[in-house]
Amino acid sequence: MRFAVLLLASFLAAPVLSAQHTVPSGGQWLIEPSERSGIVRLTIRYGERRYSDNWNSQDDVPVSQLVGLSAADMRGSGVTVHFKIVRSAGTLDCEGWFDDGKGSGHFTYQANSDFAAELAKRGINGPPPTAWEQFQMTMADVGLELVDELARQKYERPTAAELVRVRDHGVDPEFIASLDGVGYKNLGIEGLVRLRDHGVDGDYIADMKEMGYAPSDPEELVESRDHGVTRGFIQRVKSPRLRQPLARRGDPTARSGAGITPT
Repeated sequence: MRFAVLLLASFLAAPVLSAQHTVPSGGQWLIEPSERSGIVRLTIRYGERRYSDNWNSQDDVPVSQLVGLSAADMRGSGVTVHFKIVRSAGTLDCEGWFDDGKGSGHFTYQANSDFAAELAKRGINGPPPTAWEQFQMTMADVGLELVDELARQKYERPTAAELVRVRDHGVDPEFIASLDGVGYKNLGIEGLVRLRDHGVDGDYIADMKEMGYAPSDPEELVESRDHGVTRGFIQRVKSPRLRQPLARRGDPTARSGAGITPT
């Protein structure tokens, strides 16, 4: 699914630093068309001048997340809009305008008062998130669906900080389920982040398996991806045409087919 580009300061900093931040009451939003049907590019901006912080989050999100915003609104010319972005940790109440598929405006933030209790029900370790941390979790779109998918896959219960970390790196329920679907389970939080960072998802692993390459160590898949090994590459390596020029030059291993051994 989507790969989130999130420029946030981590709330892994010392508690005193977290306590210094006042939760913004709102900020700015920007929506632009995406190449994919039913998806838009959402940018959220907010910050606190006294700390010289300039925070941005950008992500591809389904239009269905924009509650109260219609396709007609987005296609309009100078249309005033009012909609909500409802997430597990909080809600952004948005106002602004649209012109030919592009929109911008301001939002106000409202924390979900039940969020901490929902995390506790799911056995999330550590203290509940502070108000600032919950705001960051809203911006990162840390949903209860992510927590539930980790539990379904029998991962160890993450802390609130680990939830933000995996979501910042683009790990979502669909990504975790895609790995499970090709036989890679319970890789740990850092393992999920590493695979996502290097572009190793369920589709890539399925392609490699179909080509006869299914290492038990996910790190081998990371190395393969980093070195440009794809389905097409393996098909070309296995192709008899690669051996024919060598055979014509008199290479005995090419004539026998021993130069490259398909798996």
